[in-house]
Amino acid sequence: MIPTQNYIEFKRKREFGDIITDTFKFLRQNFKMIFKILAKTAGIPFVFFVVAQVYYNTLTFSTAFIQSSNAFGAFEVTSILVSAIFMYVFLFLYFSFLFTGVSCIIKSYIINNGVIKETEAIDNIRAKIGGTLLAGIAKFFILALGYIICFIPGIYFSVPLYLLFAVFIFENKNVSDALGRTFDLVKEEWWITFFTMFLIGLIWYVASFVASLPALIYVWFQTFTSIQEISYTEPDEMFDIVSVIITSISAAIQYIMYVIVPIGASFVYYNLNERKHQTGTLERINSIGASDEEEDDMTNGSSNGNFGRL
Repeated sequence: MIPTQNYIEFKRKREFGDIITDTFKFLRQNFKMIFKILAKTAGIPFVFFVVAQVYYNTLTFSTAFIQSSNAFGAFEVTSILVSAIFMYVFLFLYFSFLFTGVSCIIKSYIINNGVIKETEAIDNIRAKIGGTLLAGIAKFFILALGYIICFIPGIYFSVPLYLLFAVFIFENKNVSDALGRTFDLVKEEWWITFFTMFLIGLIWYVASFVASLPALIYVWFQTFTSIQEISYTEPDEMFDIVSVIITSISAAIQYIMYVIVPIGASFVYYNLNERKHQTGTLERINSIGASDEEEDDMTNGSSNGNFGRL
């Protein structure tokens, strides 16, 4: 199949800035199909996460939680802890589906030379999600152990584990092999991978901050107004249902925008893989050789046909 006109070649070496540029270029060209597929796969855990977050925000803004003198304060604190656990569980599920979905979408894009086949991508997501959940759990415990032991090992582990889902999907490895492969890829390329990961995360953070500005402005305005009108014994009146809704919507937008992180991870993976193994270069050379052979066969066939007619 001939690549589409705007096809982005993943399997090639890229400089630091090219990874960032191509991440947004790929998202801009394919955002409709990306979000259509993600809505059908990551949509349910995302909705549950948003509901859990709304409930969590409602509790944290409630009178019983803010006023320690309230007789039901202890009960509310327990409810907040339980709701926080559910919220982060659904966030974990959403991230697992998000990284799996984006990787499978990109895999379909590469196989079909710039065409994302919806059914193919969704089937692949369903087949891989169990493994990525296990990979996500392994990643969580490794990072938790690294940060608990010492902060520096946690940072070191974060860089190779950033590529864990990409390796798992693109190379069809099991979880343990994928873990080993990530460290092999990052070896001697840790710093450039770290800076790329950091910049992608920073861009997401800035975009998320912009998305959260309406909520921040409303809460600041509400707090400032309430301080002038009410006593400090009634801090719960600083918050209302509008605060909860705006805050929850802003957070939902932030996590939708998080799609740039797994896209960036895919470009980083192929960049490192190409630097170490040059698989993309070899594939392009082989494809050129195959095309030349086909062209020669067609030429010879045409010549023989003409000779026969003569």
